[in-house]
Amino acid sequence: MSYIGRGVDAISNVEKLDNITFNGGTTYALTKSSAAFTPVGANNILVSIDGVIQQGNFSVSTTNIVFDWSPTSSNTNNFILHYGTGVLNVPADGSIVAAKMAANSVDSDSYVDLSIDTAHIGATQVTGAKLNTDVISAQTALAVAPADTDEFMVSDAGVLKRIDYSLIKGGGASEQFLVYKSSDQSPLTTATWTKVTFDTEDIDTGSNFASDKYVAPSDGKYFFYTQVRNMTSIDTNIQLSKLSFYKNGAHFISISEDYTASYLKKRNMTMSGMLDLSATDYVEVYSQIQRSGGSPTLSISGASNRYTLFMGWKM
Repeated sequence: MSYIGRGVDAISNVEKLDNITFNGGTTYALTKSSAAFTPVGANNILVSIDGVIQQGNFSVSTTNIVFDWSPTSSNTNNFILHYGTGVLNVPADGSIVAAKMAANSVDSDSYVDLSIDTAHIGATQVTGAKLNTDVISAQTALAVAPADTDEFMVSDAGVLKRIDYSLIKGGGASEQFLVYKSSDQSPLTTATWTKVTFDTEDIDTGSNFASDKYVAPSDGKYFFYTQVRNMTSIDTNIQLSKLSFYKNGAHFISISEDYTASYLKKRNMTMSGMLDLSATDYVEVYSQIQRSGGSPTLSISGASNRYTLFMGWKM
């Protein structure tokens, strides 16, 4: 079946607009079925007033018709017709191809947020000149050490990935502590292990030292060092000194020195060691003195020059 007649492009889309009730003004709203109507132009409108077709004596402004004269309430609007530019149809989905579009018919103002996905960006369309350089150069400086959950960008065999700072930060010393005695600890019982008490803290970054013991905050390897000065109240009386790290209340590392060849009144002992601890394991320092002859008072020196101290850190 074929169409016989004038060209389809010459067919006009005619619409009848609502009649106007005049009131002596010059500007009136154009409506169709009581809804605002925007005409193509003044030349597309045919207006009849009192049976006379109006021509050249009005203009249009958006949805209004503006007369060059003032129709009064005694004037009657017979009809208003609007002539379009052709048959109006809604194109079917996917029916408009690039060849039918003007070269500049779609510009940047036609895009809305998130309207373009990665599947529709050409492989070479995003260049360095198009990137925000602040993203690459890092505009804001980080003035403190990164948090463990701060992320860095790395290339893993050519694939860009994120990695937490906790996985790449150095394994330097942490959780340091240093405590010492500021007063003597006496009397001590000869040949008896005695827990060394510490009454002054210099450093305790994790607040893990209390009640004369260090409690491991987490699993790991820890380094410890201690120095203890044993002394008697009379000369030439210390026969044997011992020093020990206790782990969870039991001997773990011990050293001893025998002075039978030359008795001494004062004796400094030092020891160090690296312990593999689990969280909540605790470490203490114990000392033992053996004497010979007489009944001297045995003590651990706690003079202000820190003869007796205990320190350590997590590796």
